[in-house]
Order: sequence, then structure tokens, then C-alpha cells
Amino acid sequence: MRRLGVKQLVYATALALWLGNSSALASCLVSAQGVSFGSHDSLASAPTESTGVVEVSCDTQTSYSILLSAGSGTYSERKMFNAEHALSYNLYTAPTYSFIWGDGSGATATVSGTTSTTQLHDIYGRVPAGQEVAVGVYSDTIMVTIEF
Repeated sequence: MRRLGVKQLVYATALALWLGNSSALASCLVSAQGVSFGSHDSLASAPTESTGVVEVSCDTQTSYSILLSAGSGTYSERKMFNAEHALSYNLYTAPTYSFIWGDGSGATATVSGTTSTTQLHDIYGRVPAGQEVAVGVYSDTIMVTIEF
């Protein structure tokens, strides 16, 4: 049985936009806890799953959308790398793994909310079963953007 460490990192940025006709600029912060898949067993019949979280904090009542970049792959197949070795995975908006979390283009979805406090949004990660890859630590960087 082959086991390997898998770590996926998520970094965060914030984007500020004017709110409606308001003369005040809202202030929102976004931070993220990455999805860490732990060990991946290439002989397992079930996918490896894990969660991370995006935290949004705004100082006034603000509607926002959270967008995730494709990282090192595409939205249909994100990839983590260990040197030249790749391990496919994806990130989803819900525990049903039905909607790929992206930037709203193509078949991807974004996550929206409204807050004047702090809101937490879970990121659901899945590494498909049956991938035989070299032993090592695999990672990818996803840019988190908040539009408000």
C-alpha cells in the first residue's frame, strides 16, 4: 500500500468596490484556512476528502461573492504538484461535491453572503481515488478573491 502526504495551500486577497450610491467605502477582510488532505492511499477505492474554510469580515452590512482561482490546473481538474508529479483534486461549494468552486465562469460556482460581522464558508476538497503518484508532499496555491 502506497501512502503519501498531500497538502493544499490557500492564500487570500481582498478586493474593495464602492457599494451602491453610498459615499462610504466598505471594508472587508478575507482569510482562509487551506484544505489539507493528509495521506492519500492510491489503492483506496474511496476518494480522499477534507475541508478548509474562508472567513469574511466586513465593518458594515455588505453583500459579497467569494471566487477561487483554478490554481495549477483548470477548474475541471485542479492539480497539486510534487516536482513534475501531479495529483488531481478539486474544491467544491458543498459537501455533496456537486458544484466546483471557481470564479463563476463555465460550470463553476461562487459562494455569496451578506454580513456586517464574520461569516465562515467551508471549502470541500476531494482527491479522486485510483491515482498512482510518487510518494511526497503535493501542493497547489489557490487565490481567494472577495468581490463586494
